[in-house]
Amino acid sequence: MSQPNLKLAPPTDTGLRILDTLNSSILCLDSEGCITYVNAAGEALFESSASNLAGRRFDSLLSQVEPSSILSKLALDSIAFTEHEAVITLADGREIIANYSIYPLDGRTTGDEIVLEIRQSEHQAQFAQDELNQLQQQATQQLARGLAHEINNPLGGIRGAAQLLQRALDRPEWTEYTEVILSEVDRLQSLTSKMLVPGSKMQLTQINILEVLEHIRKIILAAEPDRIRIIRDYDPSIPGIMADRDMLIQAFLNIARNAVQAIEDSGEITFKTRVGRQFTIGQITHPLVVQVDITDSGRGIPHDLGETIFLPMITDKPEGSGLGLPIAQEIISRHGGTIHLHSSDCGTTFSTILPMEKT
Repeated sequence: MSQPNLKLAPPTDTGLRILDTLNSSILCLDSEGCITYVNAAGEALFESSASNLAGRRFDSLLSQVEPSSILSKLALDSIAFTEHEAVITLADGREIIANYSIYPLDGRTTGDEIVLEIRQSEHQAQFAQDELNQLQQQATQQLARGLAHEINNPLGGIRGAAQLLQRALDRPEWTEYTEVILSEVDRLQSLTSKMLVPGSKMQLTQINILEVLEHIRKIILAAEPDRIRIIRDYDPSIPGIMADRDMLIQAFLNIARNAVQAIEDSGEITFKTRVGRQFTIGQITHPLVVQVDITDSGRGIPHDLGETIFLPMITDKPEGSGLGLPIAQEIISRHGGTIHLHSSDCGTTFSTILPMEKT
């Protein structure tokens, strides 16, 4: 039997170029079960180039030990077939969970070619985690509003005292410190006001995420000048995003302070920014997102706290309140984003994902 040649579309063929943008793996098989076409996602799934896959029997890509339902369905002359949550073991031993569909080409019930579409379910665990985060946020919101009410009252007194102190100071260089007090009080009053009103409208403006991180870096280094070293790994090409600046500062500041508390003696924290593409948050896939990773060199988070770390009052730090991370998650969620946790004995990374389109 002669092997068919894989005929890829020329660059001007819009239809096949569109197939290469899909997340689903698309394969065309001839009557002998040999591959005549595979898109870019298929190349990634089977970890082989289109030219190497051309002419190979599809069953050679699957495990010969663990049978797959795909092969039995391909043998049927059905009009079309779809199976959900199928366990597929590949020839190299990798196991994936996927939905797959079989379509006879041009609607033929028997004949030459069929189209096979494989859609991996790799985001399901993250869907479940995002849903859990949403439930946790509802509990956090009630507690945060109560705390915001209690915090809002003394802030007015602090501001008034700072203003009186500023008038009494006879050295201009000292007023720099009172300006910091007044600025932070105003920011906290704005933040608590938003937390007190359910569904209150955020003040969205175009902000530079790197400018926000630099502001936080200065705050952390001012408090821990000798103990903490901050490494910056920024992508300078990240465009501005629509966000509430004060709220975003509070979210990242809470995460950064958590990182500081995780370091017992001295250590380092890394601020890293990258652009992500086709990232799914909840049930929505965003074409572009910005990812901010804050990584510490601390002791890591105990495994039994991993799933509850975003609940209020949950902490493994003696000096921690258990409120910083839940508030950060609630703020990021209001911006349409999410926070993922990766922790080991070598440290912890909080990855904040924010959509780039207007929230």
